Amino acid sequence: MTTPSVEDSAAKVLRILVVEDNQNLNGMLCDMLELLGHAPQGAGDAEEALRLSEQHSFDVLLTDVSLPGISGIELARQLIVTQPKVQVVFASGYGAKMMQHIKFDSRVLPKPYDLEQIQQLLRELSGSA
Repeated sequence: MTTPSVEDSAAKVLRILVVEDNQNLNGMLCDMLELLGHAPQGAGDAEEALRLSEQHSFDVLLTDVSLPGISGIELARQLIVTQPKVQVVFASGYGAKMMQHIKFDSRVLPKPYDLEQIQQLLRELSGSA
């Protein structure tokens, strides 16, 4: 496992809304993001995420596509209406092909992912945030 470098800690701290219904994965991902110097907030479903977005602004929405109730794609559509600067990342095992029909800017973090992939993604997002 790679540890964060001084360069990483000098990067912009991102406020990240993590939406994942697998509680263990949600917790591990939030822990990794904190380790990397960011400010994650976890939600177990889209409804909880939307409630959090009424109270906080976020730089990044990192969401699973398959969620109970409202899908991650619909969550992103709703969130960008109220927070138009939020950057959307879909953590998905479906791959980028399934996401081609989405009509807004987004990225895909393919599952399973590792710490290095998350670090690279966050560097890219920090540069464009």
